[in-house]
Amino acid sequence: MRKNIVMLVLFLSVVSYAIGSQSVTDAYFTTAETFMNYLSAENFPSAEEMLTDQMMQAMPLNKLEALWKNVEGQFGKFVKIANMKSGKSGNYTVVVANVEFQKGYLDFKIVLDNSLKVAGLWISRAETPKYKLPKYVDLSKFTIKEVKIGNKWKLPAELTIPKGKGPFPAVVLIPGSGPSDMNEKIGEDEPFKDIAYGLSTMGIAVLRYDKRAHVYGSEMTKLNQLNVENIYLQDASNAIKFMENEPFTDELFIIGHSLGAYLLPEIAKENPGIAGMIMLAAPARPLADVMVDQLEYISKLSPNNSDLKALLSEMKLIKEHELNENKFVFGAPASYYYELEKYKPIEILKKLSKPVLICQGGKDYQVTSKDFDMFKDAFQSNSLFTFKWYPNLSHIFTPVVGVPSPANYDKPSNVSKEVIQGMANWIEKR
Repeated sequence: MRKNIVMLVLFLSVVSYAIGSQSVTDAYFTTAETFMNYLSAENFPSAEEMLTDQMMQAMPLNKLEALWKNVEGQFGKFVKIANMKSGKSGNYTVVVANVEFQKGYLDFKIVLDNSLKVAGLWISRAETPKYKLPKYVDLSKFTIKEVKIGNKWKLPAELTIPKGKGPFPAVVLIPGSGPSDMNEKIGEDEPFKDIAYGLSTMGIAVLRYDKRAHVYGSEMTKLNQLNVENIYLQDASNAIKFMENEPFTDELFIIGHSLGAYLLPEIAKENPGIAGMIMLAAPARPLADVMVDQLEYISKLSPNNSDLKALLSEMKLIKEHELNENKFVFGAPASYYYELEKYKPIEILKKLSKPVLICQGGKDYQVTSKDFDMFKDAFQSNSLFTFKWYPNLSHIFTPVVGVPSPANYDKPSNVSKEVIQGMANWIEKR
């Protein structure tokens, strides 16, 4: 699922990694650069000496070396530090080094204490400037408006409104798992921007928003609010109500991707005014079941990756309800996975009378034909349901050549025009 793609991500910090706006002295940049240079030169003893005692216990020399080898195994050799930025996090300073490797970019979030020792490290895919708008987007055909949705937890959002006399058919985009932004950015791709701009080029108004976990993840964790209602349902309903009140809105549809599609029937049940729903790469099974299949697939591509094996073991325990509910896996407590099991999309859909379009990519290793076929078996004789199979498209409906893998997200690509046109045609017919 989108935000659960396995990338070498380790969080060893003793503090939150949220970055503030305060400036820091050059000494912190120099220290972070020196630490990165030691790693890239494979001078691991010198890098280890820069760690705090607590970090040294969590990341001794052999683990530090394995970490770097694993990074270069996935992303190729170190090329350069592209840029650095910084901010404060309590009594700590966080320096983010945007690092170029042969196969892509990573952000190294380096947590430094007041004595310039490395107190934490977080590695994630980097924001890179390689995304380009697809050719099917015509920016002259719609306007872009920044808005906010929600009350206590206000979320940045963007409206794309076709030019001309409305009202227009309208859409709210519901993102997949993980703390994604409004574009569902993953690697070099921004599929929700493609969908929003593509549909608005074709005369459909679209609202998309940053997930609460993306904007307020640290606060939600501290307040123990990582549950389905707070991560998904409440904000989806807020977005739908916002769009329903816009004067340009005619019929309103909802489009969910991945875990957002899994929860789309529940969202539709809670918002009976919607005209129909589009489910993109929709799981029919609980998230833990789907994740076990996904991790087993990726493990076959990287058989020596010990981090993958550990994640797979934890996810199997979740699937069997044998992991402590407070244990975090992929950024969420096990209780979150257990809670998701009560939302059974097929059973909910049987009680709704809404038109549904279900789309699936044949090169999707994250949500597969196993789930697509479960929906078809349940509803292919129901005239309210339409099924679209795209044999050469990925989990985010971008073209894939060869064997699908996480590396597909390292190359800039766009959602297929065929999918955008198919959704627009389906909406217009409703």
